[in-house]
Amino acid sequence: AAQIAVRLNHIHPDGASTRITYGVLNLAHRIGFDKTAPLVPGEVFDVNFSMDHIAYRVPAGHKIRVSISSSYWPLIWPSPEAACLTLRAGSIDIPMRPSGNSDECHFHGPETDLPWQVEELRPASNSRKAIKDMKTGITTIEVIDDFGSVRDCHHGLVSGSIAREWWSIHPEDPLSAEAKTHWSTENRRGKWSVRTETFAKMTSDKENFFLEARLEAYEGEKLVFEKEITDRVPRDNR
Repeated sequence: AAQIAVRLNHIHPDGASTRITYGVLNLAHRIGFDKTAPLVPGEVFDVNFSMDHIAYRVPAGHKIRVSISSSYWPLIWPSPEAACLTLRAGSIDIPMRPSGNSDECHFHGPETDLPWQVEELRPASNSRKAIKDMKTGITTIEVIDDFGSVRDCHHGLVSGSIAREWWSIHPEDPLSAEAKTHWSTENRRGKWSVRTETFAKMTSDKENFFLEARLEAYEGEKLVFEKEITDRVPRDNR
């Protein structure tokens, strides 16, 4: 089993790299997503796939670069064992528009109604961190998105949510991959308030994915409903 990730990047004059688009493929499903064809070490085979469609303009004097890798954590879950891929040949087809520096289409401004009036109670914020445990060697990507809290000026409903994600892996052990999430959602008005707390976790071994999830529902500070789910999904060359 092995994967391939191809990225088309915009290289700026100062060396900075901006991803334009990308494509990924589980090579064991190279003949169809509904078909499995395990790889044979040493065998040469052709692979064709598309990157996500996008319209993008690269300024004169800038460069583009194709980057290829056998993993792309945490965008795709790693194969059970690290793979070594050898590229014998390759090509990439990038369609070019004839318009050059001019726009081919012009659109009228959109017709919109007045925006719904809300009062901001907690501003939205987000953070992205890469945390390395110096003892274990595990690296964790922490993603925190606080979508803020607002009060509807028409009927007074307060709503808000926070999404938290942790993606952990040891760079030399694909089976150490672990994904955890914790989402909070609240609604309240006057003395009435409800919120949900949802937790999820995913790990794997060579044969299976393991899933755990928990839902907690509160009215005020009282827990009124809870549910836990565990499941196991065969990897099937994934």
